[in-house]
Amino acid sequence: MFDFIADLDAYFCETYANYDKLCVLQGYRMPKMQTSEVREDGRTYAYTLPANTMRLALQEKKEELLAQLKAQMQDKTFSFSFRPLGFFSRLKNKHARYGFVKWLKAVLKKYNVTPEAAGESLNVDKKIWQGICKGDYLPTKNVILSLALTVNLSTEDTENLLLVCDYEFDFAIVKDVVVYYLLHNKVFNRPMIDAALAEYKVDNLFIAEN
Repeated sequence: MFDFIADLDAYFCETYANYDKLCVLQGYRMPKMQTSEVREDGRTYAYTLPANTMRLALQEKKEELLAQLKAQMQDKTFSFSFRPLGFFSRLKNKHARYGFVKWLKAVLKKYNVTPEAAGESLNVDKKIWQGICKGDYLPTKNVILSLALTVNLSTEDTENLLLVCDYEFDFAIVKDVVVYYLLHNKVFNRPMIDAALAEYKVDNLFIAEN
Protein backbone atom coordinates (compact mmCIF):
# COMPACT_ATOMS: atom_id res chain seq x y z
CA MET A 1 0.00 0.00 0.00
CA PHE A 2 1.25 3.50 -0.79
CA ASP A 3 2.24 5.40 2.37
CA PHE A 4 -0.09 8.27 1.53
CA ILE A 5 -3.15 6.01 1.82
CA ALA A 6 -2.85 6.21 5.62
CA ASP A 7 -2.98 10.01 5.35
CA LEU A 8 -5.97 9.75 3.02
CA ASP A 9 -7.69 7.47 5.54
CA ALA A 10 -7.15 10.03 8.31
CA TYR A 11 -8.50 12.81 6.08
CA PHE A 12 -11.49 10.70 5.13
CA CYS A 13 -12.32 9.97 8.78
CA GLU A 14 -12.17 13.69 9.53
CA THR A 15 -14.11 14.86 6.47
CA TYR A 16 -16.66 12.24 5.34
CA ALA A 17 -20.10 13.56 6.22
CA ASN A 18 -22.64 10.87 5.36
CA TYR A 19 -23.63 10.35 8.96
CA ASP A 20 -26.58 8.13 8.05
CA LYS A 21 -24.11 5.54 6.76
CA LEU A 22 -21.71 5.98 9.63
CA CYS A 23 -24.15 5.60 12.50
CA VAL A 24 -25.39 2.17 11.30
CA LEU A 25 -21.91 0.63 11.23
CA GLN A 26 -21.52 -2.22 13.68
CA GLY A 27 -19.63 -0.88 16.69
CA TYR A 28 -20.30 2.79 15.96
CA ARG A 29 -20.99 4.64 19.22
CA MET A 30 -23.50 7.43 18.82
CA PRO A 31 -22.03 10.52 20.52
CA LYS A 32 -23.95 12.69 22.92
CA MET A 33 -25.43 15.45 20.78
CA GLN A 34 -26.91 17.59 23.57
CA THR A 35 -24.83 19.51 26.07
CA SER A 36 -25.09 22.54 28.34
CA GLU A 37 -22.89 25.26 29.73
CA VAL A 38 -23.09 27.93 32.41
CA ARG A 39 -22.49 31.35 30.88
CA GLU A 40 -21.39 34.65 32.40
CA ASP A 41 -24.92 35.58 33.43
CA GLY A 42 -25.02 32.49 35.65
CA ARG A 43 -27.69 30.75 33.60
CA THR A 44 -27.37 27.26 32.20
CA TYR A 45 -27.91 27.01 28.45
CA ALA A 46 -28.57 23.75 26.61
CA TYR A 47 -27.67 23.39 22.94
CA THR A 48 -27.23 20.79 20.22
CA LEU A 49 -23.72 19.97 19.06
CA PRO A 50 -22.95 20.27 15.32
CA ALA A 51 -23.42 17.29 13.04
CA ASN A 52 -19.67 16.85 12.57
CA THR A 53 -19.56 15.60 16.14
CA MET A 54 -20.57 12.31 14.50
CA ARG A 55 -17.53 12.13 12.21
CA LEU A 56 -15.51 8.94 12.10
CA ALA A 57 -12.35 10.62 13.39
CA LEU A 58 -13.89 10.95 16.86
CA GLN A 59 -14.72 7.26 17.17
CA GLU A 60 -12.48 5.17 19.43
CA LYS A 61 -12.39 2.29 16.92
CA LYS A 62 -12.24 4.43 13.79
CA GLU A 63 -9.85 2.08 11.96
CA GLU A 64 -12.20 -0.89 12.36
CA LEU A 65 -15.21 1.21 11.38
CA LEU A 66 -13.43 2.60 8.31
CA ALA A 67 -12.49 -0.91 7.19
CA GLN A 68 -16.13 -1.96 7.60
CA LEU A 69 -17.29 1.07 5.60
CA LYS A 70 -14.77 0.41 2.81
CA ALA A 71 -16.06 -3.15 2.48
CA GLN A 72 -19.53 -1.77 1.76
CA MET A 73 -18.48 0.93 -0.71
CA GLN A 74 -19.79 0.92 -4.25
CA ASP A 75 -19.60 3.82 -6.69
CA LYS A 76 -23.15 4.56 -7.81
CA THR A 77 -22.49 8.01 -9.25
CA PHE A 78 -22.32 7.00 -12.92
CA SER A 79 -23.57 9.62 -15.33
CA PHE A 80 -23.38 10.26 -19.06
CA SER A 81 -20.53 12.49 -20.18
CA PHE A 82 -22.75 15.29 -21.45
CA ARG A 83 -26.18 16.82 -21.41
CA PRO A 84 -27.50 18.55 -24.57
CA LEU A 85 -28.52 22.13 -23.90
CA GLY A 86 -31.49 24.05 -25.24
CA PHE A 87 -31.05 27.16 -27.39
CA PHE A 88 -31.05 29.78 -24.63
CA SER A 89 -28.98 27.62 -22.31
CA ARG A 90 -26.39 27.20 -25.06
CA LEU A 91 -26.18 30.97 -25.52
CA LYS A 92 -25.65 31.47 -21.80
CA ASN A 93 -23.11 28.64 -21.64
CA LYS A 94 -21.10 30.10 -24.53
CA HIS A 95 -21.27 33.82 -23.93
CA ALA A 96 -22.16 34.58 -20.31
CA ARG A 97 -19.44 35.89 -18.02
CA TYR A 98 -19.93 32.89 -15.79
CA GLY A 99 -20.63 30.41 -18.56
CA PHE A 100 -18.71 27.14 -18.57
CA VAL A 101 -17.03 27.76 -21.95
CA LYS A 102 -15.27 30.96 -20.84
CA TRP A 103 -14.20 29.45 -17.55
CA LEU A 104 -12.91 26.29 -19.22
CA LYS A 105 -10.84 28.27 -21.73
CA ALA A 106 -9.40 30.47 -18.99
CA VAL A 107 -8.53 27.53 -16.74
CA LEU A 108 -6.90 25.47 -19.49
CA LYS A 109 -4.88 28.50 -20.63
CA LYS A 110 -3.70 29.02 -17.06
CA TYR A 111 -2.29 25.49 -17.05
CA ASN A 112 -0.88 25.72 -20.59
CA VAL A 113 -3.15 22.90 -21.73
CA THR A 114 -5.00 22.96 -25.05
CA PRO A 115 -8.59 21.74 -25.24
CA GLU A 116 -7.38 18.96 -27.55
CA ALA A 117 -4.77 17.77 -25.05
CA ALA A 118 -7.29 17.95 -22.22
CA GLY A 119 -9.72 15.85 -24.24
CA GLU A 120 -7.07 13.21 -24.92
CA SER A 121 -6.64 12.72 -21.17
CA LEU A 122 -10.33 11.86 -20.81
CA ASN A 123 -12.28 8.80 -21.79
CA VAL A 124 -14.87 10.93 -23.58
CA ASP A 125 -15.86 10.66 -27.22
CA LYS A 126 -13.92 13.24 -29.26
CA LYS A 127 -17.02 14.82 -30.80
CA ILE A 128 -18.73 15.05 -27.44
CA TRP A 129 -15.68 16.73 -25.90
CA GLN A 130 -15.61 19.21 -28.78
CA GLY A 131 -19.29 19.89 -28.12
CA ILE A 132 -18.54 20.50 -24.44
CA CYS A 133 -15.76 22.94 -25.33
CA LYS A 134 -18.07 24.77 -27.74
CA GLY A 135 -20.86 25.01 -25.21
CA ASP A 136 -23.33 22.71 -26.94
CA TYR A 137 -23.26 20.22 -24.07
CA LEU A 138 -22.89 20.64 -20.33
CA PRO A 139 -20.36 18.27 -18.74
CA THR A 140 -21.40 16.19 -15.78
CA LYS A 141 -19.71 16.48 -12.43
CA ASN A 142 -17.76 13.28 -13.10
CA VAL A 143 -16.24 14.79 -16.26
CA ILE A 144 -15.10 17.90 -14.40
CA LEU A 145 -13.58 15.85 -11.57
CA SER A 146 -11.80 13.69 -14.14
CA LEU A 147 -10.48 16.77 -15.93
CA ALA A 148 -9.23 18.20 -12.65
CA LEU A 149 -7.18 15.08 -11.90
CA THR A 150 -5.73 14.71 -15.40
CA VAL A 151 -4.88 18.40 -15.93
CA ASN A 152 -3.68 18.82 -12.32
CA LEU A 153 -6.06 21.62 -11.37
CA SER A 154 -6.08 23.39 -8.04
CA THR A 155 -9.05 22.91 -5.73
CA GLU A 156 -10.07 26.54 -6.36
CA ASP A 157 -10.12 26.18 -10.15
CA THR A 158 -12.00 22.89 -9.84
CA GLU A 159 -14.57 24.44 -7.54
CA ASN A 160 -15.07 27.31 -10.01
CA LEU A 161 -15.67 24.92 -12.92
CA LEU A 162 -18.11 22.96 -10.80
CA LEU A 163 -19.89 26.11 -9.66
CA VAL A 164 -20.63 27.45 -13.15
CA CYS A 165 -22.33 24.11 -13.88
CA ASP A 166 -24.30 24.23 -10.60
CA TYR A 167 -22.23 21.49 -8.97
CA GLU A 168 -20.14 21.47 -5.81
CA PHE A 169 -18.02 19.14 -3.74
CA ASP A 170 -20.30 17.12 -1.48
CA PHE A 171 -18.43 15.48 1.39
CA ALA A 172 -21.28 13.08 2.00
CA ILE A 173 -20.11 11.40 -1.24
CA VAL A 174 -17.04 9.16 -1.04
CA LYS A 175 -15.78 10.17 -4.49
CA ASP A 176 -15.86 13.87 -3.66
CA VAL A 177 -13.86 13.39 -0.48
CA VAL A 178 -11.17 11.34 -2.24
CA VAL A 179 -10.87 13.63 -5.27
CA TYR A 180 -10.74 16.74 -3.07
CA TYR A 181 -7.95 15.16 -1.02
CA LEU A 182 -5.93 14.38 -4.16
CA LEU A 183 -6.35 17.89 -5.58
CA HIS A 184 -5.74 19.70 -2.31
CA ASN A 185 -2.56 17.73 -1.66
CA LYS A 186 -1.44 17.88 -5.31
CA VAL A 187 -1.34 14.11 -5.64
CA PHE A 188 -1.11 13.93 -9.44
CA ASN A 189 1.10 10.86 -9.85
CA ARG A 190 -1.05 8.48 -11.89
CA PRO A 191 -0.26 5.28 -9.94
CA MET A 192 -1.06 7.11 -6.70
CA ILE A 193 -4.34 8.42 -8.11
CA ASP A 194 -5.24 4.92 -9.26
CA ALA A 195 -4.36 3.51 -5.83
CA ALA A 196 -6.54 6.06 -4.02
CA LEU A 197 -9.51 5.51 -6.32
CA ALA A 198 -9.16 1.73 -6.01
CA GLU A 199 -8.87 1.91 -2.21
CA TYR A 200 -12.21 3.71 -2.02
CA LYS A 201 -13.81 1.87 -4.96
CA VAL A 202 -14.23 4.99 -7.11
CA ASP A 203 -14.57 3.68 -10.64
CA ASN A 204 -16.99 5.89 -12.56
CA LEU A 205 -14.66 8.69 -13.59
CA PHE A 206 -13.69 9.45 -17.21
CA ILE A 207 -9.90 9.21 -16.90
CA ALA A 208 -8.31 7.74 -20.01
CA GLU A 209 -6.09 4.69 -19.64
CA ASN A 210 -2.33 5.32 -19.74
